[in-house]
Amino acid sequence: MFTSIVQLRHISQAVKAGLLALSVVGLAACQTEASEPTTKEAPKEAVRPVRAEQVVLKALDETSNYSGEVRARYVTDFGFRVAGKLVARKVEVGTAVKAGQLLAKIDPSDYRLSVQSAQAQMLGAQADHAKAKAELARYASLLSKSAISRNEYENILNNHNLAEARFKQAKANLETAQNQVAYTDLHADHDGVVTEILAEVGQVIAQGQTMFRIARTHEKEVAVSVPENRLAALREPNELDIRLWAYPEKTFHGKIREISPKADPVTRTYTVKVNIVDTDDRVQLGMTANVFFNRKQSQSVATLPLSALHTIKDKAAVWVVDNQTQTVNLVPVQLGEFVDNQVTILSGLQSGQWVVTAGTHKLYAGQKVRLL
Repeated sequence: MFTSIVQLRHISQAVKAGLLALSVVGLAACQTEASEPTTKEAPKEAVRPVRAEQVVLKALDETSNYSGEVRARYVTDFGFRVAGKLVARKVEVGTAVKAGQLLAKIDPSDYRLSVQSAQAQMLGAQADHAKAKAELARYASLLSKSAISRNEYENILNNHNLAEARFKQAKANLETAQNQVAYTDLHADHDGVVTEILAEVGQVIAQGQTMFRIARTHEKEVAVSVPENRLAALREPNELDIRLWAYPEKTFHGKIREISPKADPVTRTYTVKVNIVDTDDRVQLGMTANVFFNRKQSQSVATLPLSALHTIKDKAAVWVVDNQTQTVNLVPVQLGEFVDNQVTILSGLQSGQWVVTAGTHKLYAGQKVRLL
């Protein structure tokens, strides 16, 4: 046991000696570090990679494309001029009709009876007129011989005039009744295509009720919807091309006929009607057509993506890269028209400059950049 205690004392002294040696070494190291001067490098300025596009100023041939539907310029509603029961219909939707062709018939029985009644009345009025005319001639002869007074002659003259007026009235009534019979047959006034039928056989038709809608096929147009920011461009001289979806290889020429004065309450667009100048039989009603408005600009402009735009004091601007210093500066620009995802720049830029098109919201003036 005594031996163990002596060994422990020797171990304790050895540990103390070791700790003292470590302390001395650590102090020497601290003194060495304190004696050496501190040399820390300043942080380098971050160079931000950006995507840029080179400015090209040129006169653009602007083309706007709108889809629409081929329609007939004139569509006429046809109806009977008299009322009656529809007994026959001679056409169907899509039927090509000629001027004077029979479209439908209504029952003419009552109108034929009216003609017979009018004929009887006219015959009676005609007999009265003939009798009054002969009476007037006889009294005129007596008046010339002073066999009757002037008042008697004027009474006979008045009777004659009244009989003549009744005869003319009866004759007009007969012509009207005959016209009513003719109106029971509905004929086409012009060539065209039946686009809609609004009554069937057996239906009682009112006077003037629309029976058919017939489109004239000699003049066709395309109706397209145009947003309000494009209306001003359409009022300038434009070259219009029309292509049908069914015949994309054929190009027709167009001319603006009408621009709607008010916007559609649902789509907030304006209807523009374009007349097809050189239409042919391939152009069918209801076909899908694309109208291309081609406009040549005299001013040289640049075209940039919308992502290049920035703002400075509520004005449009873009980040321009300085080729010498590889830094960016914010340059105000004047915007033109927006087309799809691009915008035209009217002024503020020069040809050959590089404009940042991606990452503009993370830049600041004078920042160094690296073009991707």
